[in-house]
Amino acid sequence: MKNAVLMQENNRLRCNLFFILTCLVLLCTLRSMKKAFDLSVYVVIDPSVCGGRAVCDVAVAAVRGGATMVQLRNKADSLDVIKDQALDIQKALADSSVRFILNDYVDLAADIDADGVHIGQGDMLAAHARAILGHEKIIGLTAFTRAHYDALDPTIVDYVGTGPFYATLTKPDKAVLGADGFSNLISHAPVPVVGIGGITPENAGAVIAAGASGVAMMRGVTEAEDVESAVRAYVKIIEGARREHS
Repeated sequence: MKNAVLMQENNRLRCNLFFILTCLVLLCTLRSMKKAFDLSVYVVIDPSVCGGRAVCDVAVAAVRGGATMVQLRNKADSLDVIKDQALDIQKALADSSVRFILNDYVDLAADIDADGVHIGQGDMLAAHARAILGHEKIIGLTAFTRAHYDALDPTIVDYVGTGPFYATLTKPDKAVLGADGFSNLISHAPVPVVGIGGITPENAGAVIAAGASGVAMMRGVTEAEDVESAVRAYVKIIEGARREHS
């Protein structure tokens, strides 16, 4: 009788242990699950440099041309306007594999269930953003110094934007890294890096050659008369650079 009771107790303990281990595995899996993303052709859309066109129209044309990620960057309008723009882009891209990223507005990104956010060094801390968004969302961070890279936590940040690779009107106060500076800075990056700053189809190949996973562009696409064709030009150069340097 006593042996039967002990066997029942052992079986109960085994079941409980199995349940706990299963829960731990599931929790770890959920924490490690993030939406897949492709930094190859990362189009940043700012309504102030869209030539009067709606940001949604620019986003749709960019995706037709081969954009792999789209970011809405609006530093001027009210939160209500930005939310409307974000929802328009999100709805337009819903049936595509292209990830939609919101610049800076972490709470808004959580509210509308955007694919993720991109934050700068002076914005919300990445750890705080992760706490708000959860583990499945994408978090990008601007990093342009060794100190920024040393502080990176790959369990929190999914990718880094580094530059300026070339001189740019968007960040005229930042020192240009150039190919050597960029390559040295990202050489030990724990996450994928997208090159930023003054990148055109004519010079994008050098950014890939320097080790970037992709290139980000704004005016080179959003100010183009034909957005779709402008993106296609980047796609062609990046694919060629990868073949050459693979």
